[in-house]
Amino acid sequence: MFKNYIKLAFRNLKKDSLFSFINILGLTIGLVSFILIALYVFEEFTYDTQHKDADSIYRVVNTIWIDGEFQQVARANYNIAELKNEIPEIKGSARHIYWGRTNVSDISKKNIFSEELRYGNTGFLEVFDFNLLRGDRATALEEPYTVIVTEETAIKIFNTTDVLGELLMMGSERPYTITGVLENFPTNSHLSFNLLISESTALNDESRARYKQGWKNGWFQTYLLLQENADVSSVERKINSIVTARDDDEYDRAIILQPLKDIHFYSEGIKDGYDNPPGNIYYIYAFSIIAFFVLLIACINYINLTTARYSKRAKEIAMRKVVGASKKSLVGQFLSEAYVLTFIAFILAIIAVIVLLPSFNNFTGKELDFGFSSDYRILIGLAFVILFVGFVSGLYPAIFLSASKPLSLLKNKVKVGSGNLSLRRTLVVFQFSLSIIMIIATMVVFMQMQYLDTKDMGFNKDQLVVVDINSGKIRKDANSIKDQFLKLSQVRDVSLTTRVPGDWKEITTVRVKNQNIQNEEGLEMYFLGVDHSFLSTYGTEMVSGRNFTEGSVADSSAVFLNETAAKILGITEASEQLVEIKTGQSFMLNVVGIIKDFNFQSLKEPLAPMVVGFEKNPFDPMDYFTVKFAPGDITTTLDQMDKIMLSSDQENLMEYHFLDEQWKLFYKEDVMRQTLFLILSILTILIACLGLLGLVTFEARQRIKEIGIRKVAGASVGNIIKLLSKDLLKLVFIAALISFPIAWYMMDKWLME
Repeated sequence: MFKNYIKLAFRNLKKDSLFSFINILGLTIGLVSFILIALYVFEEFTYDTQHKDADSIYRVVNTIWIDGEFQQVARANYNIAELKNEIPEIKGSARHIYWGRTNVSDISKKNIFSEELRYGNTGFLEVFDFNLLRGDRATALEEPYTVIVTEETAIKIFNTTDVLGELLMMGSERPYTITGVLENFPTNSHLSFNLLISESTALNDESRARYKQGWKNGWFQTYLLLQENADVSSVERKINSIVTARDDDEYDRAIILQPLKDIHFYSEGIKDGYDNPPGNIYYIYAFSIIAFFVLLIACINYINLTTARYSKRAKEIAMRKVVGASKKSLVGQFLSEAYVLTFIAFILAIIAVIVLLPSFNNFTGKELDFGFSSDYRILIGLAFVILFVGFVSGLYPAIFLSASKPLSLLKNKVKVGSGNLSLRRTLVVFQFSLSIIMIIATMVVFMQMQYLDTKDMGFNKDQLVVVDINSGKIRKDANSIKDQFLKLSQVRDVSLTTRVPGDWKEITTVRVKNQNIQNEEGLEMYFLGVDHSFLSTYGTEMVSGRNFTEGSVADSSAVFLNETAAKILGITEASEQLVEIKTGQSFMLNVVGIIKDFNFQSLKEPLAPMVVGFEKNPFDPMDYFTVKFAPGDITTTLDQMDKIMLSSDQENLMEYHFLDEQWKLFYKEDVMRQTLFLILSILTILIACLGLLGLVTFEARQRIKEIGIRKVAGASVGNIIKLLSKDLLKLVFIAALISFPIAWYMMDKWLME
């Protein structure tokens, strides 16, 4: 019986090849979209789950309340990890600290590159199950001057992962011994680095004692492994009780424990502690819904086209009923046709996914895999999808076609009555409503992406190259190096700053007050140190006052305010007004200028108040050169700059980036997600149009004689098009009335995110 169903299914698919092609193409596109998005969503939802104790690992987050507002930072004091010896619920602890960047090379210094330095305690490899390809987990981070590297780093330096015992040079005269090789971090881990030095290298008895002072401040990213079924709230209370008893602080602080699995999606507002970009749970939900709708629209196409073609199969169904075919057998036949078509589409979709996956991975920055080695949950999910698609696509047509009476079918008197006709119309309206929503959403997303590209940031980021100051030698010779840069023919201007717009480093904050601020501690504002060339290099406008004076000692006590800060402090014109700035110590500085607001952070962040101090300020040293180039090829000029830098420091490579490219990193994830949204939208519209093409083609076939008679009677092509499209246009109009308010509401919410 089943074999006959399959034969008949293939015969009927072949008999009406155009509609079979439309259905298979629509389902294939739907399945490809669904599978790729499902892989992406699955990888996002399995972030940080690769550790066997993932459910029991918590990140320590320090929370501080200042003036009724709270700030959170994923850093803790050295002592917090040591509480495993005092609180029985804490099974283990991992602690690591970022230590800047330096040159890394083999002992011969032939292969040199810049890399981040991190120091980690012995518990790091005990708490986390990252795969250690070589080395002993228990001892790899035990001895001073030992380091574990990723396989990527090992291959980059030594062209092999068999590097245990090999020596690395990292910014000091003493070499480091490689004691472990980690498998490259999975893309669904919030932690990702290339080397980890033993903590004992940086912390001798003296420095360890210094880090132990003060329980409420700290620089260590800390993770606690709790006993199974431990009461997290109880552990938090015990930690805070100990911290409060052992360290008095002027601010209200508290330590909270953030579940490891929550870090990826629920770290908004928490500073530091994230190597890979955080996720956005709303995008993931949106992608999931859209992928389902893409598949559903393809199923609706099948339902509409199959039920529309009922009259062509009326006599076939009637004859089968006359010779004794039961309703059950007819349902089985039509479901078989749906499953055969779905299976063909699935095979084509698998081939397409395999071909597209490398490009999809490159686009999303993921390492998605698809095949028999994939997670079993993915394979089970796909099997369910195939059953679902075949069943949803074939069930209603099967029931509808098998329910008609043989005599009516033979006499061709089957009425597509209000029940089945209204369902088909409802499906068409639903399909076009989704499509119109997707069209509107696509337009809004595209305009938003254009807005990001064209928004005036308050400074000019084009033709600017930012060069890091990575050593004391470069910092000492900074002004001399700047003068040499300015002599290069393609260099238009150079500025020294403590930070730059789009900086990955944390921007210094200070407390600012004047006579207009009642708060005793002052208000928190960002601080940026610059030289006299900052305004001309960045193209930032002065609203009121004067610029800093080159080489001026007096201007070390002068500051600019941005417009937001000036408004908060009640200053409308810069005229040497005194403001008090606190960073542990208190300084009285003169406001000599007000500059136009500029976005030094992502556009997602509101414009914040900022104090801009002179290069000779008591807060931060100069950390960057910003070099403004004339348009053209700057490769030769960069080589010349490299030689100038090497003349001051032969050990450190020149590290630079283009500011416009660095700025784009703020929106890299958003642009990727929005582009993915655009692609899904286009595919949704394409599938709906395929269905429309099928319905119009079928309508034209059904009315071929009527069209011929009308043409003979003088009807124009326009009249014929109007005749064929008027019913569908009514449905599209109804769909538009439904979709416009829904689309407006959804995109308004999205833009507010």
